[in-house]
Amino acid sequence: MRKNVSNIIASTTLSFLRQHGVDTQAIQTRCQLSQYELDKSGGRIAGRQHLRFIRETAAYDFLWREHMLLGEASDRIIDHAYALFPELVGYCLNQPTAHDAVQSYIRNRIIIGNCDGFHLESKNDTLSITYLDETGLPHSAIGNFILLRELVRLYAPKARPEVVLSGDAGAAHSSLDDLFGCHCQFEPRTNIIRFSGASLMIRTDRHLPQLYKQQHQQLALKVKTLECEQGLASLVEALLVEALANEKIDDESSCLDHLCSVMGMSRWTLNARLQQEEQTFSKILQRVRIEQACFLLSETQLGMQEIGERLHFSSLSVFSRFFSTHMGISPRHYRQRSRPAEPNSTSSGWKGAKQGT
Repeated sequence: MRKNVSNIIASTTLSFLRQHGVDTQAIQTRCQLSQYELDKSGGRIAGRQHLRFIRETAAYDFLWREHMLLGEASDRIIDHAYALFPELVGYCLNQPTAHDAVQSYIRNRIIIGNCDGFHLESKNDTLSITYLDETGLPHSAIGNFILLRELVRLYAPKARPEVVLSGDAGAAHSSLDDLFGCHCQFEPRTNIIRFSGASLMIRTDRHLPQLYKQQHQQLALKVKTLECEQGLASLVEALLVEALANEKIDDESSCLDHLCSVMGMSRWTLNARLQQEEQTFSKILQRVRIEQACFLLSETQLGMQEIGERLHFSSLSVFSRFFSTHMGISPRHYRQRSRPAEPNSTSSGWKGAKQGT
């Protein structure tokens, strides 16, 4: 499973920075992030691109901390998180105990992204959460820890937090103490938050089992889908399917030009970004054509000639050769094998069966 992150993280961060007078276009350019990637509903950003973005915006962490110190902002952390990721946060808010709420957040964190990780340890009346990531910067740990602190506080108001962050205390020490409501410690490359108190395992009377069941099923389905996501490559694949369906392309070159236009990227940038994910445009287009060909052969009555034209092959023989090379079977035999024979199928449904080879 390749690492990727919801584009909501980058888009909301950039929006926040713009409100504070930061030149976000320069950040986007340095990170090679297109506006299309940021705006696409349900979009994902590849792990490497996200880490670059985190490093580029680290210099503005102080703005975020100052904002969080405002009373209203602090009180609305859960509300804000729910607005961004309702499935995940709603699920965490409907757990039996504080311990279960923390576990639910960590187990389903891919909803937000999987570029980082957590190690959870429970001993006696103490719950320890270690944050693991590749940046070496405390910013992501702080954001996650503040959300976890607020989540635990809803279930167990008397639970006491302890926070250890990576790096030096510096000038931000007092503001972080105010954010977490405790004296933060600093150690090299260590990010840990601990909660102590017996109330962590006390069951809440607000847990709704029937709603929980529905939330669990929906979240599990989304997590399973996200585990197949591959950042930019998945986005390119989805755009290719749409372009083929709407007949917006003629050949591979025009297809590449179309995608670059939609995404606001140059050919060089798109190919470089795909290379970072160990992908190429040609391989993705090849995969999409095969998948679409298999679908059209097995699920429609379209003739071979029409299928080849829909997938923008120059001739039926080129389509047949392409399909046979990658599938090890001709389009005609694939269609016969993929679904049971029907009465009078030759005359009524298989319009192109005799054309394929």
